Amino acid sequence: MFNAFPFNAVPLNGLPLQSGAPDAIVIEPGDSFAWSATVTLGVVDVSEQLMGAVRVTCPRDGDMVASFNLWMDDSPIDAGALAGQAVTVDFHVMGDPVVTARLFTGCLVQPVFDVFSRQLACEATTRLADTFEAMELTQIDQQVGGYWSADVFEDVAGRSRWEYAKERMSTLQAGLGVDRYGVPRVTPWQPAGINYEFADGSVIYGSVEVSLAILTDTINTYELEVDYRFSRYRQRNISYSWTHPAGPFSAWRADSTELPDVDMIVQATESAGWFVRGANYTRLPATNVELTPPWYNINTDLLLAAEWSAGIRWSQRAVEQYRLSFVVESAVASVGPVVDRDRIVLDTDSDRDSEWDGSRPNSSPVMAGAGDPLETLPERDQDRLDTALNTGMARAVASVLSAQRGNGVNWDVPLAHALGLDVGHGVRLINRSAVVTGSVEQLVDELNLETGSAIRSVEISTSRGTADAVSDALAIPDAPEFVDEPLIPPPAALPTQIGFRSTAPAYDEDQPGFAGNYSVPDANENTLERYPRRFVVDTPEIPASWRDEIAAERAVTYRVAPPIDELEL
Repeated sequence: MFNAFPFNAVPLNGLPLQSGAPDAIVIEPGDSFAWSATVTLGVVDVSEQLMGAVRVTCPRDGDMVASFNLWMDDSPIDAGALAGQAVTVDFHVMGDPVVTARLFTGCLVQPVFDVFSRQLACEATTRLADTFEAMELTQIDQQVGGYWSADVFEDVAGRSRWEYAKERMSTLQAGLGVDRYGVPRVTPWQPAGINYEFADGSVIYGSVEVSLAILTDTINTYELEVDYRFSRYRQRNISYSWTHPAGPFSAWRADSTELPDVDMIVQATESAGWFVRGANYTRLPATNVELTPPWYNINTDLLLAAEWSAGIRWSQRAVEQYRLSFVVESAVASVGPVVDRDRIVLDTDSDRDSEWDGSRPNSSPVMAGAGDPLETLPERDQDRLDTALNTGMARAVASVLSAQRGNGVNWDVPLAHALGLDVGHGVRLINRSAVVTGSVEQLVDELNLETGSAIRSVEISTSRGTADAVSDALAIPDAPEFVDEPLIPPPAALPTQIGFRSTAPAYDEDQPGFAGNYSVPDANENTLERYPRRFVVDTPEIPASWRDEIAAERAVTYRVAPPIDELEL
């Protein structure tokens, strides 16, 4: 019997669960107990050589550590050869039956031999970092979970796998540690409920200590800036038309003039940096002797009318600026803002931008140097941005919630009375000096072979949430919109100037369109002005704001509601 119940009938020092009662195991003040410990080094039981005390530290984050001293006889010893050997520590509560609990499984890493006292000081750990260094990245992803982005962290190639695992953990509201059998585990900060309740008088008298968080460490506002810089592959199209004022061929033939040709229109368009995308030309008919009088023409590129589309391409650097705030409103109202900040920059600068700049925007795909259609050049990678945002936002919330868990409470309890307690468990302490709920952060077991005491030190953290707090969903914010300066296009229909007639106005060199001359003057040709035969396309200037780097901002505030624990002193 133990604490009025047979061993293994209920958890040590626990009460049987009643129908409809909470699942918490209540630890009442208990009786004394007899115990023993078994320590193995390699495959050898070295329990008889133990001296002093055995101490095992089990944190939520990081390695478990076991330390103990062994007395070595006069036989020769190679202390260095012991490093790396397996170590186990088991705790036994004597009774009928004997209850055994594993306290530690790991490897000896730092033995120190004292020649004078013949004592070997042993320190063993669970070598968590070494375990992860031996893993593949996919194994770490499955083991840890969380988010990861090369834009938030460094590229993983050639880097520590343990650092990679910790980077993923920084996005989780959990700790990465090791269980009593040396197996890595992820333990959430906030348990689903209360697993153990320590009744008044169940802890060692005078052992309760409260450690309050430092105000400057209690972050309640996290400012995250994310800048996403990329290239906007831009294209502007304009439609033009030109028609000879005479109209159809028959009217033009009756009083003919010079005409533009296809090459003049193409050259006029391209001289301004634009390119002809597609065109419909009304050409001067080819030779036709059946007409009256017969018609002779070998230059079929001469035009009576044309309709064409011109296009220009350029790349513009754009920056989407996300200004995200994560706020614990109740904490800010109580003590004012305590701010932490982070910044993430994504840059998709590409050496392929030059392939787009000045390329011909034809109706059919233009092939880039890499053999891909220019139209498929990457512009904006939403998946990459989402990964970076999810990673940064998860880290922000984890940082805020971690800071709100800074209040800690410690106490000691006889080890056999709380043998089933583990890190991550939710506990409630009801004591003359405090009523506290929280999550177990660390357990330290000390087995003193000289005094016979077996004590478990319990360290918990409490989260200071409020009942009226609201937590917003971490939705990816909508992309900000870029506002372009309006572009006023020129008139689509281009004018015509025809000289070499007495009725013709003075030549206007600034007027776009076609300029030419009548074939036959109506007066003395020496007194008439001849216009230059030319074609000018009035293309609009692309505003500097369309070419220079442009920025647009999206600001979002997310409310964060920490879990609620009790801390009444």
